[in-house]
Amino acid sequence: MERQADAILFFVDCIGNAFAMYLISVPGAVHAADAVPADVVAEAVPVNDTGSVFEANAWGGYLWRGGDALNSSGGVPNEIEDFPLAGGGVVFATPAFNHWLIQLELAGEGAFSNNDVGGVPADDTYDGGYTGGGHLTYTHNNFLIGAFGGVGQTYFNDTTADHDVTQWLVGGEGRYLAEWGSLALQVGYLDTDADSGNMETLSDTTFVRVVGQRFFNGGLTMLEGSVAYADGTQDADDAPFSNPTDLWAWDVTLEHQLSMLSGSDTAASVFVSYQGVQVNEDSTSGSTDSLVDQGIYAGLKFRFGANESLYEREMRTAPGLPNVHRWLGAVPAVD
Repeated sequence: MERQADAILFFVDCIGNAFAMYLISVPGAVHAADAVPADVVAEAVPVNDTGSVFEANAWGGYLWRGGDALNSSGGVPNEIEDFPLAGGGVVFATPAFNHWLIQLELAGEGAFSNNDVGGVPADDTYDGGYTGGGHLTYTHNNFLIGAFGGVGQTYFNDTTADHDVTQWLVGGEGRYLAEWGSLALQVGYLDTDADSGNMETLSDTTFVRVVGQRFFNGGLTMLEGSVAYADGTQDADDAPFSNPTDLWAWDVTLEHQLSMLSGSDTAASVFVSYQGVQVNEDSTSGSTDSLVDQGIYAGLKFRFGANESLYEREMRTAPGLPNVHRWLGAVPAVD
């Protein structure tokens, strides 16, 4: 529980600092959307003089795991996992230099009740993680193009070795945004550094991610889906016998903005999400072991600026960073 407590304090501090940045840097930003009628979706041209956006979220959910890789070595089961998760994050985005957008974000989570399986200490068990970073993008009319990067850590419960890792990622992105929805593409590189030298998690990895959105109800309701493919290596410390490993990750989220009091500078929205990760490892024996993580999550978001609709929020922000700590959290159990 010490990690979870540290994570909660970490997020509280980040939320306070980011909100302070927002109030100092853009004192009139929360009123920038007043010119847009509340019942009308804004024009499909992402303008850059409409002020900054600060958003914080919190959520809870449940993850379950399956696949032929679980307990593939036989013996008493100690890798079959299903446990609750809780997490949150912050996003701060601001226009700069007419057509540029700067965005900072942080997301993380912790796992609970995942220390044992039927009284047996759990092995290779995801224990949470976080990823933070930023974007620098150029916008023109309906289009956005730019670069992103980030760092973070991923934690595990282990019985034999310390599998905790530090991860970093970098890449490029592009998006087309219209009143009906958007389509975005991210391409990047992900690598990890094992804290103990035990490289059980994915490393030396290239990935591609596609994100699609559809707006309803005047931009107050949004359906978002994403799919990502990553190709890398597990057990890099066993070179030249490291194992080629790839994964698929997907996410379907429904979000609805709640009605706010007249004149309010704050918007709130609720969301529910189904997420999954499938990992496939080609072992040196010639076999392929697979593992699938799935989860259902629900939460609440609070936003300052761009408070007329979810569509307006997307106009003023870049696509979010991929949830790489969740990707990495699934990998050690295929070994």
